[in-house]
Amino acid sequence: MAQILCALHKSLRNILTSYITLSLLLSMSTTALADRNNNSDDPPPQTRGSSGGSRGCETQTEASLSNIPHIILLAPTQSYGQTLANSPTFAWFVKDNNSWQMEFRLYEYDETNKQSILVKEIKDENFKSFSGIMVLSLSNLELLVGRKYLWQVELVCDANRPSANPFAIAAMKAVSIPPDLKKQLSQSNNVLIKANLYNKADLWYNTLEIALSSKNEPTLKELRKSLLEQIVTETKIELREQTKLVLTNSKIHQLQR
Repeated sequence: MAQILCALHKSLRNILTSYITLSLLLSMSTTALADRNNNSDDPPPQTRGSSGGSRGCETQTEASLSNIPHIILLAPTQSYGQTLANSPTFAWFVKDNNSWQMEFRLYEYDETNKQSILVKEIKDENFKSFSGIMVLSLSNLELLVGRKYLWQVELVCDANRPSANPFAIAAMKAVSIPPDLKKQLSQSNNVLIKANLYNKADLWYNTLEIALSSKNEPTLKELRKSLLEQIVTETKIELREQTKLVLTNSKIHQLQR
């Protein structure tokens, strides 16, 4: 009898895992990032922006920003944003002035089976949101070259109603550094030159990491503004100017894990 119950429990768990994965991949994105023609990969699985219909995190301080999503991932959603495999960096915007518990998840995505395997999860009590842009550097994590990943950020506004929690998902691909790029990077210590080299190589995440660094050189500010404006093209036309203003004026918070 115990063996039968154990087998039944395992079967139900597998069904639940498959259902969650399928729901994740079928969630529809309502917006699109500006086309990056040099990324010839097939489109990533459908992802969805933050659940704007949720009232779980609404506060009076958000009255003037009520139409902007709770979470905006600073990443492409209609193509695989590329990153070098070592020490990936992730960034997102949270509009609420209140501090909420956050949960971060990174999945490896298998295109053949259309399945996702959890690689990294952060959801401890010290992992909380700030109003503005948050930058998460995972120095102890190295991705597998050639593999594709999904990453998700969720705000836990109401632990008793998880379905109301705003969340957002994006897709990324880990690549190795081209020999020519490695040589060019070794020949300069200028951060803007390095950022432009990464950008030319279509390494979105590495470009963004430099642009969101604590350095305040005017040239880096212009690069940051340019990248954030690309993100804004995802939003509805009537929200673009408001969203651009909010993102470009946001305080940047560096997170280390």
